[in-house]
Amino acid sequence: MLSEVFLTGLYIGGFGFLGGLVALCYKSKCKKISCCGLVIDRDVEGEERIDQIEIEKQNSKDKVHDKQDIER
Repeated sequence: MLSEVFLTGLYIGGFGFLGGLVALCYKSKCKKISCCGLVIDRDVEGEERIDQIEIEKQNSKDKVHDKQDIER
């Protein structure tokens, strides 16, 4: 018989693995993903544009902070 602590750890590990797999799939730039009969077609170009816009926003915020630090 398995203890509750072991089962809880097993559940947490399983969900952590699935979460990591989802993150890996998101970072992957594959247009078509197929796994266990599940097929996902993605608009990778749109996601790349969104990621680029977020990077540019972050860079512009950093430049503003750098200017403020220099002026002090």
